[in-house]
This record gives sequence, C-alpha cells and structure tokens, in this order.
Amino acid sequence: MGKFFKNEDQNNIAAVIGQPIKHSLSPLIHNAAFSHQNLNWSYSAIEVSKHELSDCFEEIRDNGIRGVSVTMPLKEAVIPFLDRVTPAVTELEAVNCIFWDRDELVGHNTDGDGFVNSLIAETGDQISGTSFAIIGAGGAARSVIRSLKKASVGEIVVINRNQEKAKFASELGHPVAEVGTVEKIPRCKYIINATSIGMAETTNEGLMPFPMEYLNSDQTVIDLVYNPIMTPLLLQAKERGATVVTGVGMLIHQAALQYELWTGLKAPVAEMRTKAISQISKINTINE
Repeated sequence: MGKFFKNEDQNNIAAVIGQPIKHSLSPLIHNAAFSHQNLNWSYSAIEVSKHELSDCFEEIRDNGIRGVSVTMPLKEAVIPFLDRVTPAVTELEAVNCIFWDRDELVGHNTDGDGFVNSLIAETGDQISGTSFAIIGAGGAARSVIRSLKKASVGEIVVINRNQEKAKFASELGHPVAEVGTVEKIPRCKYIINATSIGMAETTNEGLMPFPMEYLNSDQTVIDLVYNPIMTPLLLQAKERGATVVTGVGMLIHQAALQYELWTGLKAPVAEMRTKAISQISKINTINE
C-alpha cells in the first residue's frame, strides 16, 4: 500500500501513529476487540515523525484507512491535515482519534469522555454535583477537566506546581473549576492523579504526587498511570480505606470510544480490558 500502511490480508486498516510507538498497547487492545467480534480489521503501530505527516496523510486518504489513533508528539501536529475537528479538539487543541464522516477526515479527542465513562462503569457512582481534585495540568488533566464539566460535576480543584498552567487548565472547567493547593484535597470526594508520577520505568517510579495525610476513607482515588496497575498512590490510598480506581479504565474506555466511531459497533470492553491487564502484568513480571 505504501511506506506506512500495509494490507497483505485485505483487511480494514486502523493504526496508531506517533514517535516512539513500539511500546503502545493500542494494537493489542483493538485487535482483541476485532477478533472477539469477528471483524475483518487489523490494527498496527506505525512510527511517524512530524515531518512525515504529509506523506502519511496522503496514504490515509488514498487507501481509505478506516481509523487512526494519535499519540505523542503528533496530537496537535495532525490538525492541519484534517478536513475538520470536533468541539473537543477545538477546546483541547489535541487529537487522539481520526475517523471518516462520509468523505471528511475528522479529528476528535476521546480521552476525557473515556475517563468519565470508566469512572462511572467502575464505581457505579453518579458524579453530577460532586467534587474533584485533579493533580496536574497537562493534556490528560485538561481533557478530564473538560469532560467533568460536561458531566455537571459540582467542583473541580486544579492542583499543579505551575500556577499559570493550572489556571489555563481550569478555564476548561469554568465556572466550576478553580486553582487550588493540596490542602483542598480533604474536602473533595474524588482525587485524580493526572501526572506521570508513579509511572514504572521512569524517573517518577515509586514517587507520590501528594502527601497521604490529605486522604481519608470516604474518598475515591483515581490514578491515570496504568503501569504499574496498582501505583504507589493507589496502594497507600487503599491502606487508608479509600476506594481506588486504576488507570486501565481510562485506557480502555478512550479506546472503546474510538472503536465505536470506526466500526459503528459497541466495543467489547471486557475483552479489551482483559488483554490490557494481561500485557501490563507480563511487562511488570519481565521487569522485576
């Protein structure tokens, strides 16, 4: 088919593009879903740099590539190559999913709605009117803040060392979001770590995003880090009696929303989750 996309089996093609890309779990997750539903689809990870985007999009259009996931560092860089973007992308200035709407190539972002869907699915909670503290102000935090506002939560406290970034992120949650400090964590029902603190195989491995003294047993603590599945934050929060939610949920549910845009079918979330947890556990075992 070309430099980037191969179709030896005449399947419907989907892929994730980014750089680096070899550690992506997306192919395992999506191919598990395609297999479970007996779809003639395949999904691969394709290394694409910013300067290769023009050639990559030429192949996407010429070959009718059915779906594309986008990861770093291309989430903003792909926007000029699209026919249009959704309101989520307009606000976040970041694309993580590309789909066809008739003859238009459309950029979307499923991260925030994936988070909300995963939280509701895993806890059974009704989150409208409730209070959230979110640690971090990067792309993941911003997408979550936007979707929490859409879900009509009552309060969002944005906590970040860089106050300017915290203010910028909080604007996506106006008027329910405000910039705050860790001292405001005890009053919030849900605490979200949207930083990379605690992530395996990084300089942040084993670290905590905030002091545990601010947690109590009435809270729910969510870590968007999914490797390890049980991060230091979640382990200590559990010890304190809090409800904990792993980052696997957001990983799966943002992928599920992409799958549904591409195929028009309800995603087999349970099978996608099983595959992801199996692979993450395998990676952790190898690295021990």
